[in-house]
Amino acid sequence: MDSGGLVLNLVAPTGDSAPVRLSKPKGGRWKERVKVVKSVKRKLQVSGRANSSSSSQHTTAQASSSIPQSSSSSASELPQSRSRNDSDNHFHGESTTSKEAKVMHGKTQVQSSIFSPDTEIIPKVKTIQRPVGKPSNAPLNTSTFTGIGLDEDLVNHMESKLRVTMPTTIQQKAIPVLLGPTRKVGDNVPKADTDVIIQAETGSGKTLTYLLPIVNRLIEAEASPALDLESKRSIGTLAIIMTPTRELAKQILQVLETLLRMPPSSTTGKKRSHWIVPGIVIGGDKKKSEKARLRKGVNILVGTPGRLLDHLQNTQSFNVQSLRWLVLDEADRLLELGFEESMTAILKILDARVKIAASVTSGNDTTKVWPQKRQTVLCSATLSDEVQRLAGTSLVDPVYISAKKDVVNTKGIPGSEIVSAEEKKAQQFSTPEQLKQLYVIVQAKLRLVTLTATLKSAFNNIPKGAKAPKVVVFLSSCDSVDFHHGLFANAGKEMKKDRTEDEYFGQGYEKDEDENEEQEGEVPDFVSASNRIDTKAIKDEMYKAKRETERANAKKARAQLSLTGAILPDVPLFRLHGNLAQALRTDTYFEFCKSPNGVLFATDVAARGLDLPDVSHIIQYDPPSDLKDYVHRVGRTARLGRDGEAMLFLLPSEVKYLELLTAQGLPNQEVSVTSILMKLAPPKSTEYQQPATDIQNSFERYNLHSPDNMAIARGAFWAFVKSYATHPSTEKHIFHIKNLHLGHIAKSFALREAPSDIPQPKKKKAGGL
Repeated sequence: MDSGGLVLNLVAPTGDSAPVRLSKPKGGRWKERVKVVKSVKRKLQVSGRANSSSSSQHTTAQASSSIPQSSSSSASELPQSRSRNDSDNHFHGESTTSKEAKVMHGKTQVQSSIFSPDTEIIPKVKTIQRPVGKPSNAPLNTSTFTGIGLDEDLVNHMESKLRVTMPTTIQQKAIPVLLGPTRKVGDNVPKADTDVIIQAETGSGKTLTYLLPIVNRLIEAEASPALDLESKRSIGTLAIIMTPTRELAKQILQVLETLLRMPPSSTTGKKRSHWIVPGIVIGGDKKKSEKARLRKGVNILVGTPGRLLDHLQNTQSFNVQSLRWLVLDEADRLLELGFEESMTAILKILDARVKIAASVTSGNDTTKVWPQKRQTVLCSATLSDEVQRLAGTSLVDPVYISAKKDVVNTKGIPGSEIVSAEEKKAQQFSTPEQLKQLYVIVQAKLRLVTLTATLKSAFNNIPKGAKAPKVVVFLSSCDSVDFHHGLFANAGKEMKKDRTEDEYFGQGYEKDEDENEEQEGEVPDFVSASNRIDTKAIKDEMYKAKRETERANAKKARAQLSLTGAILPDVPLFRLHGNLAQALRTDTYFEFCKSPNGVLFATDVAARGLDLPDVSHIIQYDPPSDLKDYVHRVGRTARLGRDGEAMLFLLPSEVKYLELLTAQGLPNQEVSVTSILMKLAPPKSTEYQQPATDIQNSFERYNLHSPDNMAIARGAFWAFVKSYATHPSTEKHIFHIKNLHLGHIAKSFALREAPSDIPQPKKKKAGGL
């Protein structure tokens, strides 16, 4: 044997002898000696040391024959079991060459499989199995808008522009009450207007329920001889509609503007509603422009509580003395977002300024058409204790109208101490009967590929003659929305950085119009008058060219409202959350509404009140932090009698969440993870693990591509973990951080290792306050 080789002496056991003792090999490099010893031990365990001495000697001989003879040949003669394992080879290569990934991530990246033989035991939960029924929020065939008292010209205009021909259940019940004494059809016409509480499931047409009576009664005031058309705008604000989000305010304004663009009357030939001026005040817009509009006069104003309170306190030209209608839309959401204090302040100011009989309209007959005092309308999908408390302080002797109740003229709202069993059942969360509700129990490390399979199947399996689907994916945080939007848009294709980070995250999306421009330089005294004119003209041309460039850049930025990726080819991808610039949020919402298909990654900012046309699928990738948000999320589909499907993703540790849904009468049907991932398999094949692994690897490579991608993924990971702290105490036994396997959660964000940079709260100094 060469002097540079290895020498290994093995003593074969005999019968009941003690365990085999391996002498240390000699010669060669120390790493090779360790590998040889481990290899021999592994082979001895496989062959069984309890066998006869002859079999042990045979194993020893095989081990001795596999010993490398020199350091130069040892690499090619390593144990075969190691060289045949492709994943081990890949791991070995990455562990020695991933210095850059270690710097980006904080630790060495180890590629692991998302499929493992061990499976978690998932407890069985009894859920409600409700078959998909007939639409419960579809328009009724037994009534028409003219039949419940609306103007014929308004009804014809609404049918031609909004394609709305018949009233829904809540509209049939509430519009006659809101028309009040002006209703000219039907029996039991009320003698006076009253405050109203409207409770109806999402997608039932609550926006038109309160807009149509207001517009109808303003139109009827045109016949008043004491109020000429020139002075009607100077009356000030007659109706205020308060909403929790800017997107909902924009949507209501769009519907209102459509209603007010009425053609001339079919009988008189005169224009209708041309004097009614709508307006909006929301956070994110410029107060200077809003003040100018309020100074000229806005008859119907839509706004968010914060900006509305600001104008009531600081804008002297904001005239609300003749206010006749106050609508609190999505009242439960207003309270959840912390606007209770702002709404209380707004109500106090309005009570102090609004006169029972405004001086502008006193002495004429407009009070016969409009309410004699302010009428408050509260709209809510749920009737929580907080909403009842708000109704008790802001409404006077209200009429409670529910789409689920047959009796609508019950004075007052149901109190907790007098609610009957039937009323309690009616107050449970309700969803449309035609909505198909599904759930899937998926392990954390399979979440990302399961979401991908769900989206791919929605766009690949479109029935003939059916519309392309529109999907909304609800996530728990803004960081998670940005991460998933960028991941599906860029993974699997060559990275190109054509936009700055600020542009992608919505910062600097639109420049302030009030931004100070560059000061013009002074022209020297010795320049002649003619040259002065020429110099100014040149500068004007320069500024004109600069403005055109800025407009072109802004147009280009708006064109990037949606992206397309390689994972979902030809499918536009949108994102919507509260941290985006207001202009970007508004344009994204309207662009998604106009798009024939697409995927919208959004937070709960898109869950309340927004009418997203033709949404066919809702995916709740992260369960909502509030049980009421479940109803609002799934309410973005199956609207106005259309079909829809909603899927809820749950971890095995979150199965008990189904018990909460069942207790509220919400039905759910289980779908297995295997049936979803099977859709990734090639045609005429049942092998789905390899395609799923390929998708997961492409996502992980995208993260490892740059430090920016890795930082976004880490931020989304920690935002998801922090979202568990937002669940109420009644759900802590379901959503608790101790139940999370952080390593598997990291795989769902395409991270190969859980981030080690745990955010730590700042420590207070000793003796500090």
